[in-house]
Amino acid sequence: MPDPTLYFTNNGLHTHVVMSCKALRALVPDLSQYVGNDAWLQIGWGDAGYYGAAKQTLLLGVLALFTPTAAIVGVRCINDLSADFPKSTRLYPIILDQTAMNAALALVSRHFKLNQSGRLTLVREKPTGELFFASIGTYSILNTCNNWTAYVLQEAGLKISPKMTIGPGQVERNVRKNGYSSTKK
Repeated sequence: MPDPTLYFTNNGLHTHVVMSCKALRALVPDLSQYVGNDAWLQIGWGDAGYYGAAKQTLLLGVLALFTPTAAIVGVRCINDLSADFPKSTRLYPIILDQTAMNAALALVSRHFKLNQSGRLTLVREKPTGELFFASIGTYSILNTCNNWTAYVLQEAGLKISPKMTIGPGQVERNVRKNGYSSTKK
């Protein structure tokens, strides 16, 4: 049974969810060839040209926002929730019942785009070990990484309006409005 804790993170520019590695690997078996037995996976979603790029230029950022583009899912292994994030990243534990956790896991798993062979397509890897896979969906100014995170949180049962949640601060305020506090200040 997966751990019923979902974590929300905000690094000031990008939001993520952190989920049980074992539980997500069970839904996306091909992930096993890319991630080990880490306790957690940090998951994000974003523009294929900008998110995770070696050099995130202003031009790439503008193109991402104003030209609908393909999306990717970012995955980073996490072993120690208290040490594996920069000090500036705020981490919110969100305790869920098993049904809500399963719903959030299912939504995230459906965003991994499988190729014709039914396998994941690795798009890029950062020197930090973060992996980026082809995803379903189109990234645009009306459908950003923060909207995606809000959809996952909504699926987990939080009261949040994903279409009206644009910036990382808005997602974080909604998490706090749902009664959750950061473990990192």
